Amino acid sequence: MAKIPEGYGPDDDIDPEAPDPVYLQLAAVLVARIERGDYPPRRAVPGVDRLVQEFGVARGTARKTLVLLAELGVVRTVVGKGSFVIERPPQASGGGQGDGDGAEG
Repeated sequence: MAKIPEGYGPDDDIDPEAPDPVYLQLAAVLVARIERGDYPPRRAVPGVDRLVQEFGVARGTARKTLVLLAELGVVRTVVGKGSFVIERPPQASGGGQGDGDGAEG
């Protein structure tokens, strides 16, 4: 399974000349927007037609991006309704058990 590349922000443009495939660039931008809160949990991300319009990508590329995000567990696709952001549990931010260096005392 493909890995979403790092270094893309929520407002970045898609660059067909970049080393990363267009569908991975688009996935990275959508994930950045999800993390920023543009698409909150349980709400739809843009569909194929909207992605084609906004980013100028082919329909197959937009579709491939949404399939990848579903495979990675970022969105859940509901036939006839769209792809919805999956709610993630809050990540631990340190201070919990097992975060130390293993030393007792």
